[in-house]
Amino acid sequence: DRVNVEEEIMAGYTLRNIFRLLFQNGFRVDRKYFWRFMYGIGVSLVLSPLRLLEWIFTAGKIARTKVEHDPVFIIGYYRSGTTYLITMFSKDPNRGYVSNVEGYLPTIFLGFPRLAHWIVDMSIPEARPMDNVVMTPEEPTEEEYSIGAYEKYSIYNGFVWPKNFKLYSRYNSFKGLDKDLRRWKKRFAWFTRKLTASYKGRQIVYKNPTATFRIEHLLEMYPNAKFVHIYRNPYKIYSSNVRYHDDVISIYTVQNWEPEEINQCILDNYAEMYECFNEQKAKIPEGNLVEVKYEDFVKTPMEHMERIYKDLRLTGFEEAKPFMQAYADEQAGYKPNKHILGRKIIAPVNKHWGHIVDQLGYQREDEASAPEESQVITPEMES
Repeated sequence: DRVNVEEEIMAGYTLRNIFRLLFQNGFRVDRKYFWRFMYGIGVSLVLSPLRLLEWIFTAGKIARTKVEHDPVFIIGYYRSGTTYLITMFSKDPNRGYVSNVEGYLPTIFLGFPRLAHWIVDMSIPEARPMDNVVMTPEEPTEEEYSIGAYEKYSIYNGFVWPKNFKLYSRYNSFKGLDKDLRRWKKRFAWFTRKLTASYKGRQIVYKNPTATFRIEHLLEMYPNAKFVHIYRNPYKIYSSNVRYHDDVISIYTVQNWEPEEINQCILDNYAEMYECFNEQKAKIPEGNLVEVKYEDFVKTPMEHMERIYKDLRLTGFEEAKPFMQAYADEQAGYKPNKHILGRKIIAPVNKHWGHIVDQLGYQREDEASAPEESQVITPEMES
């Protein structure tokens, strides 16, 4: 099978980081993915002069930039509705966010915005492979990509090097990794200043599942940070993440991988995420956390956005409202696939996440009465 190379995220990495990761992974690039790896190095090499020029002309500006408004962080696990939520926030003309340009080309977007936009537009697919959500340079993504372009501290480096997925998962919480934590905090603060400079001082809204592990670290940097925790039925989360990880790893990886090992990492990471969230939630200042149930949000997104703005004391909702409403109207006709969950999904969720199912207020599924394999019913099948 032909291996796609154009979507390899290492193309936006610094050369220093690529070779750091190569060394960290014992130079293990599987033959099947050799040209994908070389494509990443080749594009990174071509962009090197631009990175240098951007640093020369913008380093002082970034250093002088002050973050006057602590960020808003959208937290919750992958496939829980974080993309829908950040896209609504992205319609607010008074706030900034990480677009695909800042996510995939974080090293040149400030110095060469038009060129970065063009490169990303040429590189990304028309829709995300896991859910068919439209992808454009302006659509929101995660700063996890941005940080991962400079440093090893990104779960997406585990998608590129899946044999070490557990290692990159350790950087979710940085437990026992104090030196790495200090370096990550320094890089994160620097990137936030860079993004703030790009958005001319506007408040930044981030969405990143790994931020759910890092609440206490983010509060150390931004004491008045605000958090929106969106959650979804854990059975749907696991079913969707099995597909999501397989789809995205297949696009980014330079190594062969074992799906069962990745599935176990999903189970472990989700459980650790809620362990961290439960431990750190109380540290969030009163009035700076809103929790949203995905199944309710998709029914009445505008009501929930108004509540989020009100409860977090965010200004500008009325100005942003027509832009958010237009996007919500676009989504109103979307019909997701329906899933009949099988034992292969229900059993591991009950075993590893049963307490989280209870905590979030969902009903436990009975694996004994379920089919062995899950079934997907598309809207076309019902028509």
